[in-house]
Amino acid sequence: MRVVLLGFVCFMVFTLFSREVKQGRFTSIDFDVTVKVQDRVGVRMGSFLQDGGGLASPVFSIIVVAILSLLSFKKLRFWMVLIPVAFALMTLAEMYGKSVVHHPAPPFFMLKNPTTVFPTYHVWEEFSYPSGHAARAVFLAIVLFSLTKKRLWVGIGLGIYVCLIALSRIYLGHHWLSDVIGGWLLGGGMSLVAMSAYKEN
Repeated sequence: MRVVLLGFVCFMVFTLFSREVKQGRFTSIDFDVTVKVQDRVGVRMGSFLQDGGGLASPVFSIIVVAILSLLSFKKLRFWMVLIPVAFALMTLAEMYGKSVVHHPAPPFFMLKNPTTVFPTYHVWEEFSYPSGHAARAVFLAIVLFSLTKKRLWVGIGLGIYVCLIALSRIYLGHHWLSDVIGGWLLGGGMSLVAMSAYKEN
């Protein structure tokens, strides 16, 4: 029950944070953070961040969610359904946020890879809040952490994964810091609700 409550708290904070983002309260912080990150990340690290972003792409995440759902089938059939349902609701909330909050994406000149070759292309979007990559990374990390019985080394590895995905979004100029925070809150809330069913059984 506590996990469900925490999940709803995350979602409520996401809603309140979204309102603040819409009012433009983080504009200067977002710009300053992006400039500093892009200035300080080296070329090698930048290339690594660009390639690593695929580990939270929609296609990769859907495949992982499908595998996790199948693996959990023997233990808890209800949870098998809850994982993809929570993931789908998270995706709908992301789409809704981008169509309602209207938070302008980083300008085109900040993109580190404005032109690449299919299928590793980037489509510049007018609005960027929340970050789908950040949301999916947190969602996958929390679900995987719960499945591995909360082992410390797994948690540390997943924490690094979440941070690297977030850093990649800002460095590549795809998202602002506020987009990433919004994604974390959204993904965290939805994954905690999904995880609660597993914990209670």
